[in-house]
Amino acid sequence: MFRSCYYPILFLILITPSLMKAAPGTYDEAAKELVRVWETKYPLPFKNITKKDPLKQGIRQTVRKSGTYFQYNFEIFMPKYRREGVTPIAMEEGRKLVLYFLWNPVLAEKHRIELGEPNEGK
Repeated sequence: MFRSCYYPILFLILITPSLMKAAPGTYDEAAKELVRVWETKYPLPFKNITKKDPLKQGIRQTVRKSGTYFQYNFEIFMPKYRREGVTPIAMEEGRKLVLYFLWNPVLAEKHRIELGEPNEGK
């Protein structure tokens, strides 16, 4: 039915989608993306990232309803804010928070940020 010259083409058609699957970025790339995404999702900025991978979990894969994400964990310092009129002013005091940054560049919803424990399956 198939001639032997069609086997390499058939092989490429079957294998190519799995090769196009996204690979995880490094923690440094994820940290830059986290800062950019945070600014679009939250009205108040955090001061800085204090630790990358504080839980020593590395880069994990996790599944949510919208697809499979690469999961990074960070510890950030979130300052307290006071208001002067309508302008929030960051104070020196604050607290450290652990957050999970979920990232997959090939999905429609590319980013998710989860504070505290990860919300498995949501």
